[in-house]
Amino acid sequence: MGVVTKRGRTLAVAAAFVLLCAFSPLNAQVNPAGSFDELQLFAKPDDPIIVTEANGKTSRARVVQLTDDALSVQMDNATRRLSEADVVEVRQRLSDSRRNGWLIGTAIGVGAGVANVAYNCSHYGSCRTGDIGAFGLDTGLGMLVGFVVDGSIRKTSVVFRGGNERVATTPTNSALPPGQPAQTLADLRSLVRYGQQVEVVELNGNVWKGEIVGLSSKSVRVRVAGTTHDWDETQIREIKKRRKDVWWNGALIGLGAGGLTGTLMGFSACGRLDDECQANAVPAGLLGGMVIGVTAGALIDFSYKKMETAFQVPASSTHRSIGVTPILSRHLRGVSLNVSF
Repeated sequence: MGVVTKRGRTLAVAAAFVLLCAFSPLNAQVNPAGSFDELQLFAKPDDPIIVTEANGKTSRARVVQLTDDALSVQMDNATRRLSEADVVEVRQRLSDSRRNGWLIGTAIGVGAGVANVAYNCSHYGSCRTGDIGAFGLDTGLGMLVGFVVDGSIRKTSVVFRGGNERVATTPTNSALPPGQPAQTLADLRSLVRYGQQVEVVELNGNVWKGEIVGLSSKSVRVRVAGTTHDWDETQIREIKKRRKDVWWNGALIGLGAGGLTGTLMGFSACGRLDDECQANAVPAGLLGGMVIGVTAGALIDFSYKKMETAFQVPASSTHRSIGVTPILSRHLRGVSLNVSF
């Protein structure tokens, strides 16, 4: 009972530590949009947002439609259409990687496992093979706690702040055929989100990999290794985004593989004839392996980047030129025609 209680206290401290450490990642890094044009990178239809109007009223709402000129939201059981001048601030919960919480939980789980094994070895005068299963269980629980706690934290960021003077433009939204890549940055806004992993291919073939942090109808900003790069539409050949994929298939594979590995480790540590050892080590190895496997499998599957084209320059916009050069000599007269594409 003392060991179980000690493990529970340790994991409670781990959860609190993960909770404190996971508050910071996104909030300090977001550069809020200054126009509804740029806001379309953040807010998509059916997204929950918090709107502060020019009259000082703050309300929770759900996006119905967003264009360059107006924001339509479901608010107070009614649909309202707000202009850019009507809105002072928009806050939204942004997606965040759970890798930091998982890593913190893993480190604390390993520390808890080492502490429990050291306690058991000291208490019983020698280390037992069942301690291997206890170490695996503590590590797995730490990974799971870090992953779940980091994902459950509700972090909201300011994604729009009004007050910037805006130059009047013609609305640039257009209907994009399903499954087709965008051919303008204006259309790309409906296909990507803030913080999404992208690959930018320049006209000269250079490829930049990072996360998208700004997008308007005229330019795109991507953070690459901590440095923000800007491109306008004429400098880009292609933009690839990370394709949506479910994480639970990796979790299921990890669950089975981890459980099997933990069980085999429990049997091999105890031997066939040591029933008392198997009664403790095998269940602990099974549970620890399952917890480690499911969290590691989900994270590995989530970290595996499958890319698809989100923006591509139309073929008609590639550079073509025709040159005509006169040829005048004593024996020859004519023209030279040069075509490049």
